[in-house]
Amino acid sequence: MKSPDEKGRTKQSSRTSSGRASYVDESERDLPLKAQMRRLFWTMGCTTSLDVKLRAYITGEQRATGPQEFTDLDVLSIGFSPSGKPHLTLADCKTARARAVERMFWLRGVSEFFVADEAFMVRSNAVPAAARTLSTRLGVGVVDPDDLRSLAKTYHSPVDLEGPLRCLFDVDSIRRHMENMSGLDRKLDSLVDFVRFDYWVYEPFRNLTQVIAHLAEAAPALNPGHPRHLGVFFQTAWQYAFALARATYSIRTSRMAEIPIAVESYVAGGELALREKAQLGILLHKAGISVDPRSGILPPYVEQLTELVTRVINKPAETGEILRYAEFLATAVVVGESATVAAAFGSANVRPVAAKLLADVCGFLVTAAGLRPEFRAAARARLVADLTGGAETGALSMVGIAGRAPSPLVPSEQANPAQLILPPSDRE
Repeated sequence: MKSPDEKGRTKQSSRTSSGRASYVDESERDLPLKAQMRRLFWTMGCTTSLDVKLRAYITGEQRATGPQEFTDLDVLSIGFSPSGKPHLTLADCKTARARAVERMFWLRGVSEFFVADEAFMVRSNAVPAAARTLSTRLGVGVVDPDDLRSLAKTYHSPVDLEGPLRCLFDVDSIRRHMENMSGLDRKLDSLVDFVRFDYWVYEPFRNLTQVIAHLAEAAPALNPGHPRHLGVFFQTAWQYAFALARATYSIRTSRMAEIPIAVESYVAGGELALREKAQLGILLHKAGISVDPRSGILPPYVEQLTELVTRVINKPAETGEILRYAEFLATAVVVGESATVAAAFGSANVRPVAAKLLADVCGFLVTAAGLRPEFRAAARARLVADLTGGAETGALSMVGIAGRAPSPLVPSEQANPAQLILPPSDRE
């Protein structure tokens, strides 16, 4: 689904004049270059997201009120340090020859917005000498075709990228996955907008609740038997896994000895925000407004979230593979690739713990958002069935923390999207 601004831009720039290529044609020409960069990042052991769009909800201007798309990023690559810190790399991939120097300054600004560690301007032709001169000063790498071929020779992927994983680097498969969000049931519009736009502009701590809130709102319309809906589900699982990665790094470096308290603080937006919300609950109670002092501050699934965070935080080496498995499944189910994660990555390279943790993430989303249980079954079939022989009965069926079984959410405890989704005025 496209925002009004995006629709208008596409329609206007599709009109060709004086041999000028349309916006759609230009994006199509850039797709092979994006696929090459995705492949390079995968050989580095990273996970990726293509065509990340930045948008905010603008208010205050009578004619301009509504969602406004600012720009988009061609390739976002995410790797992890030994301590679990996300390492972000951006790639701007273009076939156009003009405005290379201007684009470097633009990429520097986008890099700062994402707090990225590295950024590359990738071109399918020779770049001006001025661009290479600015490279070190701006902290933006320059990659032309010769550079890209030389870089590719310096990395070797232990997994076979020509087998089932090839769908991630095949231009037609990438196109089909990118188009998966278009033309879905209108009841999924809010979820689609969140996945495509809002996720990337929210403060990271909000996404631990926002993903669930939007899934909960869309739950009645999401059909686990529909490959396109399943693709959306695995895409949200990827996004939630990334939100978890950010949360676990924050907790690991701030309050590792008290994970339950750290989770509550992180979800609330910090210890000060947690105290302020507690005080608000007290004031509402004094005013005669009945508020559950705990659920009014924290989501009803916070204990299950704490258990999930504890499992992920204790296995920092698995974080990257959790995201890579979700990235593969999000594309595979859309393009008809039926391989399981074990088959796609190979028995010698698949990491059963990472597969199990992603199954835990999917199971948690199903329970917390009130999705149909077949989504959990579909995730298990692709992730752990051929690694465990189907012995487990649920994605969160492992013995819980401190030897106790995790307490499942009951329907009355499921997320209320009306309570968790931010109003339009807060989506800036």
